[in-house]
Amino acid sequence: MYTEYESVSISPETRLWKAVLWRVFDDLFYRGVEHSLVVAKSEARKWFTNRGFDFNHVCWFADYQPEYVYDKYLNLKKKKEYEYTQPQITYLKQREKYLNDYRR
Repeated sequence: MYTEYESVSISPETRLWKAVLWRVFDDLFYRGVEHSLVVAKSEARKWFTNRGFDFNHVCWFADYQPEYVYDKYLNLKKKKEYEYTQPQITYLKQREKYLNDYRR
C-alpha cells in the first residue's frame, strides 16, 4: 500500500502507523499452523470486517482514508488471496469450542 512518491518525506509517526497497517495485512496472509499466528489472522480479519474506532484511527494516522484501506481488503477477499487452510480452520473451531465450554 505505497501510494506516495518516494521524494515526499513522511513523519516517523506516520511511518509507524503504516507499519501497523502493513502488519495487519501481513497477518491475513499467514498460511502456517502456529496457533498464536492463526489467532492473529482471525483477529486481523475481524478488525477489517468490523471497521471500528481503531480501524478508522489507524488508517487516518497512517495517512490513508479508511474506505481506501477497506477497499484493498475487499479486493483481496474477492480474489481469495488470504483464505484459511484446513488445519487453520480445524484449530479455530477447536479453540472456539474450548473457549465456549462453560464447564472449564
